[in-house]
Amino acid sequence: MHRPSSIEAVRVPTRSLILQVALLAAALAFATTAAGSIDVTVRGSKPALKVDARGAAEVSWTEGGVRKTLLVPPSGRYVPGGRILSADVSVPAPKTRVAQAVLVRQTPDGRLWALQRTPMRPDGSTALRLARWKGAPTQLAASLSGERISGAAEFAGRGVFGTSPTTAGTAVTHFAWVDCWRCGAAAGWKRLLGVRLRGPGGTFALALRPAWRASRYRVTVLGPNRGADYAPDAVSVVTR
Repeated sequence: MHRPSSIEAVRVPTRSLILQVALLAAALAFATTAAGSIDVTVRGSKPALKVDARGAAEVSWTEGGVRKTLLVPPSGRYVPGGRILSADVSVPAPKTRVAQAVLVRQTPDGRLWALQRTPMRPDGSTALRLARWKGAPTQLAASLSGERISGAAEFAGRGVFGTSPTTAGTAVTHFAWVDCWRCGAAAGWKRLLGVRLRGPGGTFALALRPAWRASRYRVTVLGPNRGADYAPDAVSVVTR
């Protein structure tokens, strides 16, 4: 007898299928800006997360008055509109150690799952992103000395540098993204640029221009994709 998988399969009319393919292509294009963790949405509210015993995760959120979902299977590409069909086995976990965490959950195998609001857009706005990993989250140390910001990022005892593949297999370079607070005419956070992280320690350094002078700076590093781990993003704020 056929046993249904935990990934919901639904037959849709041809026109709806074409629309879903177009939406999936757009989602994958957006995902190429990411690294380890997975982009979910930039506009959604009221996010929720479920994880089944197989390690498939269902993220849900409200956008435009409609409840939407994203299924992230144990491996391979994620599925917009997908759901898990078996029970949620995850439980709430502390979120204090995870930067920008909206919620953190843990499954019986010890794996942690987080939804983060990561500041990754040039206008300072955030994207909701999903991470899954074991052990400590991504670590980011940043400091300001005179007109120079420097630091290092690591995950699982190794520096974050080089590239990480997206779920679609696209290699994405790791950067430290630097924002300034109300520099120039900006009313809030303003993206300055991204500095490539260097191996083996995942280090970066940036000389600040006079026009970038501000009271504080924010550094964001997107977590690496290493095997089954979609490492969480890390954020550090330094002040004068």
